[in-house]
Amino acid sequence: MGNKRIFCITAYCNTPEKINALVNTINLLKQYEHPILLHSSLKVPDHISNLVDYLIIDKDNPIINRNVKGLWWYLNYPNFQLNKTWDDSSWTAVNQIQQISSFLSNKDFDYHIFLNYDLIMSPDKFQERLIHLNNSFAGSSLAGDLDRTSLIYFILNKDDLKFMSENLSLDDYLSIKDGRMAEDYFHSKIIQRDIEFDPNIRFSDSIQGFFGNVPQQKIFNYLYEKTDDFSLFFDKNYIILYNVRLDCDLTIIIDKKLKHLIKLKTNTPYFINLLEEFTSFNIKYNNINEIIEYPKDSNNNIKIIK
Repeated sequence: MGNKRIFCITAYCNTPEKINALVNTINLLKQYEHPILLHSSLKVPDHISNLVDYLIIDKDNPIINRNVKGLWWYLNYPNFQLNKTWDDSSWTAVNQIQQISSFLSNKDFDYHIFLNYDLIMSPDKFQERLIHLNNSFAGSSLAGDLDRTSLIYFILNKDDLKFMSENLSLDDYLSIKDGRMAEDYFHSKIIQRDIEFDPNIRFSDSIQGFFGNVPQQKIFNYLYEKTDDFSLFFDKNYIILYNVRLDCDLTIIIDKKLKHLIKLKTNTPYFINLLEEFTSFNIKYNNINEIIEYPKDSNNNIKIIK
């Protein structure tokens, strides 16, 4: 029975913390003496390139625009709702799997062990036992639904790898995209291929989630940790000051020209209805003078409830 194995690491390491997690993962895998392939959407430092046997850099990193529902969060209050939506980046993870599968489909490996760059290695070594499985396998994620495959760790044999190289495509993904995550799409292929799926074996990563450990209050407050006096959020039509904790006079200057003088009152939200789009604004009160720029990577929305 064939037993030639290769580790396939998927990575997007744009911070020193993520780079360190990737290096730690590679070094942990080296003890098993299997070749290592790294797929990254960003260029990696030379010392990381030298640690792996195969390296794929794909700077394309396709992101789907907001016409397709991406990742979104919301916050409800009695008289308004705050929404924040990011472009759909979930296809990028599937794209990495497809590219690795295509690259390795003509190589001489029997089992292809896919893992995220910051996979947590369990103290009881159950990953080590899974590494030596002689079949394709998928588990679930600690952060996701029990009934769907995790992209953090799975194994494909030769035939299943070839299937993924030929059956993962953006057109196919978009044809069924309805707000689901990449894991849902990949899980449908796992089921179609009849790959062993054990939802009770769950995996996790050390750098959690899309936001990391960012609290919800920060996502909807551009003055988080800068002041406790109120929260600030905005979209293309409104600027809102809410969770107000003091009475004060405040000035907002939009694009360095349009000035609004505001009398804030405790526990009373304040809305500025904007007549045209803006790129930045200054907010001034007491000794605070903050410049807020419109984010380019997300779509903010304020819904007024009447």
